[in-house]
Amino acid sequence: MSKILLVGPNRERASGIRSLMKEDGHEVAWTRAVAGWLDAEREVLPDLVIAAVTECDGMLDVGGRKPRGFPAPLLFIQNEADLFQERFEPDRLVDQITSPFMREELLARADALIRVRKVIRRSGVDQLVQVEEQPGEQSEPDRPGTFKRIGRRISAVLGSRVPRRSKPLGPYAEVAARVADWADRRDGMEQGHAERVTMFCNMIAEGLRLPRDQANSLLRAAMLHDIGKVGIPVELLQKEGPLEEDQMRLMRTHPQKGAALMRALDRDEEVVKTILYHHERPDGTGYYGKSGKGVPVTCRVLAVAETYDAMTRSQVRAQVSPEDALEYLRQGRGHMFDTDSVNALSDVLQPRRTCIPLSSVGY
Repeated sequence: MSKILLVGPNRERASGIRSLMKEDGHEVAWTRAVAGWLDAEREVLPDLVIAAVTECDGMLDVGGRKPRGFPAPLLFIQNEADLFQERFEPDRLVDQITSPFMREELLARADALIRVRKVIRRSGVDQLVQVEEQPGEQSEPDRPGTFKRIGRRISAVLGSRVPRRSKPLGPYAEVAARVADWADRRDGMEQGHAERVTMFCNMIAEGLRLPRDQANSLLRAAMLHDIGKVGIPVELLQKEGPLEEDQMRLMRTHPQKGAALMRALDRDEEVVKTILYHHERPDGTGYYGKSGKGVPVTCRVLAVAETYDAMTRSQVRAQVSPEDALEYLRQGRGHMFDTDSVNALSDVLQPRRTCIPLSSVGY
């Protein structure tokens, strides 16, 4: 059973939301004291905070008190006339839904946000999605039966209650996009990293002539590829200079966290695998040691596109010119980066010059 803290001074409005959430199997605590909602949160320890208020500033301006760990997402229910402004908080995931809405839409959005928090906060979340074994290999974390145990653990995270109502899929996709955008804005890249990486992936996909279904999965994964960074402290994401060894170990969990989140929200296996393996290298020196043809082509494309954007648009490390970034990719062909993907991106960004011989002219 999930815990929800409902914040709202209007009894009639809050009672309807409270009844709906309890009907769907949640435990709901209600406070009318908007100014004291943080005290109520510390007492209830909810998985989600739903705010049925007309002004969001009073809840978000908390005097610099920073929540610990991964705090409960905050879902604002706004009327069309409220005209809430979009708010970004680096330390708390903020979402909103506009009234009037379908009851099932609110339930789905709440369920999706709860899933995000439970996946991130679950002990050992970085082991929830393990790297697949290669034939003949039996590494320590990937013994036979691991995936069955992982499946049971994910079921324990997400299936601890029986929902009373069926839910549409749209809100889950919207929440995934919201979480990915939040991760993108917390990161040390210029804003729009995911959109640019998706654009570069599209260029490469066209150059490689990937089948439409495969290209579509690639582009969806590109938009969401860093969603797992919601589980990484913002101070680490924005740290200038090289990371220390323990910090790098934590950073390398973000593809696993991202894959776990996508299993909870989307379950498109092509997207899940692309996110999970997008830091692998052809020579096996990537995050999880997967190599060669064992790395799906969508992951190889995404790795090239993300590296190019990271080198040219970082805000915490020295940027390099587009020409130098392409040369770095070319130097790494075959061992760090997929050769065909690098060539396809290079052909688009730096097309080869062609010489057109002048025809002889008679006099």
